[in-house]
Amino acid sequence: MEAKKSISIGLFTITHVLLHTIVGILLGYFLLHPITMAIYWFEINNVSVTFQSLSDSFSEGFMHAFHLHMMSMSLVFIIIGGIIGLGSGLYFRKIHKQGRELQIKQHQLNDSFKKLEDLNKSLEEKVAKRTRRLKEANEKLEALNLKLVNLDKAKTGFLGLISHEIRTPLNGIIGPLELLKDTVHAPDVGDLIDILDLSVKRLETFALNALLITRFKTKQIEIKKDRINILNLIGEVLDEEKEKFQKGNIQVKKNDEITPWLISGETDLIKKCIGNVLDNAINFSPKDSTIEIKIYAENHTVICEIKDNGKGFATGSIDQAFDLFTTGDVYKDNCLGVGLSIVKMIMEEHGGSIIIGNDPEGGASVKLLFMQRLEE
Repeated sequence: MEAKKSISIGLFTITHVLLHTIVGILLGYFLLHPITMAIYWFEINNVSVTFQSLSDSFSEGFMHAFHLHMMSMSLVFIIIGGIIGLGSGLYFRKIHKQGRELQIKQHQLNDSFKKLEDLNKSLEEKVAKRTRRLKEANEKLEALNLKLVNLDKAKTGFLGLISHEIRTPLNGIIGPLELLKDTVHAPDVGDLIDILDLSVKRLETFALNALLITRFKTKQIEIKKDRINILNLIGEVLDEEKEKFQKGNIQVKKNDEITPWLISGETDLIKKCIGNVLDNAINFSPKDSTIEIKIYAENHTVICEIKDNGKGFATGSIDQAFDLFTTGDVYKDNCLGVGLSIVKMIMEEHGGSIIIGNDPEGGASVKLLFMQRLEE
């Protein structure tokens, strides 16, 4: 199809070149030659310029141009007319070719515009379709997020309710239990009382932890900015945990020269942090072992590092150690999986952090990082 079209265009241009040449020859012979001869006759015959003289000279020139003895001159004008016609034909061919190229480019441009319009329309349809999908997905996500918020509120409310419902009857048990401890001396009954006392303390701890979690989750807590000497605070915690250390014959090793670093925070919450970490260290340290406590400062950060000689954190349990009500396979606390979670919450509320891991020499390592308090 394209080949036929090219042949047709070629024949068209050749025909026009020939036609221009023929017209040029005819004009040269029948027009240019007679006019030239008439002008020449007028010049060699010295006559006054009048309308009649002009008419006679042109008619005489025209008639003389077609005599046989003027054939050589006629041939010259035929050649001149042919050259002029050929030049005109070639110029027409060039103009026609340029016009054709412009038409082709115009068609290509129109096709490009059409393709661009089609592509733009297709893109608009795709964007509109994806926008609808994103809108639908966003609406579903917002609905799910609302459900999660409601579930979190329900969970927080449930923890508060459980904490309250557990603590209320416990208050009625703890008092009489203390009286029984002082009045009952039978060994068998004493063992049962000890078991009961341990269970009551665990329930009380859980209730207090649940209440604290509720306060953190609902942002119903305002952290105090007490001036805390961390060395003295650790000493208080060790005194409170003395009975637990003695049961397992566990020794405490502190770095020899401890600077009394100062930090800011709520004393009871910081004490709970250190106590929870120590409880875990005690619970998972073998008998006759040592728990090491180091206190040092780096870049205005006071670090309290506690290491034990237990089996350490189980492989893969470190990432989940701070999840609520989640316990590791080996290293877990005695507070139903909330001890380290509460430590993390308290540290973050104080602008600090907690780092846990396994010591290369064995056992678990927990670092509590506090912002140092700088005295003016």
